[in-house]
Amino acid sequence: MLSMIFIFSGFTKITGYAATQGYMESMGVPGMLLPLVIAVELLGGIAILLGFKARLVAILMAGFSIVSALLFHQF
Repeated sequence: MLSMIFIFSGFTKITGYAATQGYMESMGVPGMLLPLVIAVELLGGIAILLGFKARLVAILMAGFSIVSALLFHQF
């Protein structure tokens, strides 16, 4: 279930590439990082789904989630 969150998010960013890139840029993050973000979400989600280095990848994905929350969500 955890992996599907990241996999779905990665595919959503692909289908709405221009909108996601615009949103990133409006928050001060370079849009050219979007392919990296998509790769992290898809590959990380797939790694967790397959159980490949699942603990390490889950920790890295948690860190990714914290950083993205701090950058993109107004508290």
